[in-house]
Amino acid sequence: MIIFPVINPIIANYINLEYLMNMKNTLLIGTLSGFIVGVLFIYIQPLFGMSPLTGRHAAAYTKLSDIGPSTALVIAWVAHLLVSVGYGIATGLALHFSNIISNTTSKKLLTFALQIFALGWFTTVIAGPANQLIVRLITSNGIPSLAGLPPLNFNFDAKLVLHLIFFVVIGLFLLGYSRINNVKNISQAA
Repeated sequence: MIIFPVINPIIANYINLEYLMNMKNTLLIGTLSGFIVGVLFIYIQPLFGMSPLTGRHAAAYTKLSDIGPSTALVIAWVAHLLVSVGYGIATGLALHFSNIISNTTSKKLLTFALQIFALGWFTTVIAGPANQLIVRLITSNGIPSLAGLPPLNFNFDAKLVLHLIFFVVIGLFLLGYSRINNVKNISQAA
């Protein structure tokens, strides 16, 4: 069932109620898995020789502003989890993009894996400056300066491994949901 008239027949195949409901559910699962993996990420960081991001941010908030330690920790968690949810949504969109551009299961999985790698790599590259910018946004009264942000991180290091694990775990949640949803759709059709 087409929701609205579309000129391009390729797009028309994807703009139907079932597709939109599946996309909504996939993005919801991406959001939830991003949140869950975001919490786990903080507790796994020390295993990679890093202090938890939320603790580092909270310390910076209290040092650079008049924010109290408890409030700073809550703000750090909220900021981190919002980013994590964004990563979950981005991974859900990557899964949908993989399903649209690929026609076989192996090509879909390969496309999805490449996108997960790209997301993990890109977020690692920008993590240093992005984290510093978040700290500046929270601790300043206006628009913060972009001068003096840390350099982009092109290293193959523990941060890259953590980001890749982050996106792979979200991707596995999404693939699990997709598999369950496909089995449910097949049994309903029978």
